[in-house]
Amino acid sequence: MTINQKIEETFNTLKKLLSWGVDKRVTLSLAGYYVTLDKELNESRFKEIEIVIKKKAGIFSPLRSHLNPLFIATLDVAGQEPQQAVDLLLEKIEALKNSSFKVNSYTYLAALLMSDDKVNWTEEMERSKQLMADMKKHHRFLTSTDDYPYAMFLGKLNGDTAVRAETMNRYYQELRNYKFYSGNELQWMSQVLTYTNAEYEEDLVKRAVIIRDGLKSVKIKTSAPQYPMIGFMAALKMNEEQLQAIVTTYESLASMKLFSWYKDSALSIALGWEMRASKDTYTTAAISMATSLEMLLQAQQAMMISTIAASSAAASSSNTE
Repeated sequence: MTINQKIEETFNTLKKLLSWGVDKRVTLSLAGYYVTLDKELNESRFKEIEIVIKKKAGIFSPLRSHLNPLFIATLDVAGQEPQQAVDLLLEKIEALKNSSFKVNSYTYLAALLMSDDKVNWTEEMERSKQLMADMKKHHRFLTSTDDYPYAMFLGKLNGDTAVRAETMNRYYQELRNYKFYSGNELQWMSQVLTYTNAEYEEDLVKRAVIIRDGLKSVKIKTSAPQYPMIGFMAALKMNEEQLQAIVTTYESLASMKLFSWYKDSALSIALGWEMRASKDTYTTAAISMATSLEMLLQAQQAMMISTIAASSAAASSSNTE
């Protein structure tokens, strides 16, 4: 079955499960999420998780907001029993509250990035907070709670948080010289560029510019929402063959009726699909979901985080065999 067929099949199943008010772009993101992770969508399990969340979460919880179907999906692919999965997520959120994280949707998304082993939680939260503090030294007003997911993700990597924050700032300032626009998206892009190395790398900005210009030359949008994806391709030093494969998959998806008005969604799915074969790149593929479309920002962050969590667990498992 081709990726196009898989996307269409999963999308149609999700349409039956989700309420009519769910934005089509969210449904497309979810379909791409399942397909990229090569996970089958089990309707009965999906509904069971939904019931558990309704029982456990308060009526004003982000778990029951417009993000509800996204949290259901992320917990679904985790592979745990529905009750266990929801309880563990709520425990992580409570731990973040007790560690002085401001409570909002981004806190819930950051919780998805925490390991399931409670022994690691204190260190993970402390490194995340320290990275946030170091980032604020360079971008006091730009750094806020919407950076929680990235801070949790990157804080767990090796490297000094102060050095990583300094590197982020250097990339941010240099990218502005190449007509990348200031803002949250550029900050996320500069964060993504430190994924493989906390220290500054001379050629990464040039790589990012070449990738942006190459995508633009084949009429693929490269405005602010695409910045994190461009950053990811640059940080992973993707070669011409890999980049061409992403373009080819994008063009195939974009030609589908499903994507007629939502071609932006096709690029992030194409990136995740083409990176799925490599453990290292696949682990972080869905970070490309992080865009600045206000209505979908949190939804796409959720996809990013849960894909990272799911594939990281798979990679760790295979490494211990």
